[in-house]
Amino acid sequence: MARVFIYDGREFPDPDPKLPVEEVRKQLSEFFPELGNADTREEKRGEDTAYSFSKRIGTKGRRPPDVVAILSRVPETRLRVLELAAELFDQAGELDLDAAATRRPEINLAIAEVEAYTRATRQAVEAIRRLPPR
Repeated sequence: MARVFIYDGREFPDPDPKLPVEEVRKQLSEFFPELGNADTREEKRGEDTAYSFSKRIGTKGRRPPDVVAILSRVPETRLRVLELAAELFDQAGELDLDAAATRRPEINLAIAEVEAYTRATRQAVEAIRRLPPR
């Protein structure tokens, strides 16, 4: 019986079957900060169990940016997408479609990681731009 994690219409692999579902949600919140307080729904899919995460609707106040906190959220630059590309493309630059199809959850996680890196980097740049001049 496998566990599948779903957010925003994409499936993600189970990082460790021993981890509680809430810990997996916390790990995914590194890529999707809005999952920090998300709702979780469990659903049976044959022998597997699917856990769907959905954003909670709330309100936010407007505060000045905490540049240090924003910079600390920029993930490490060793992105999985580069490793996956090396594994899924042959010497001629052709994509192994069969291999890619079987690794879709890993690909989704790699895409989420790149998106999180991009989002965090943009937030950091914008926060630095808003700093008052000295």
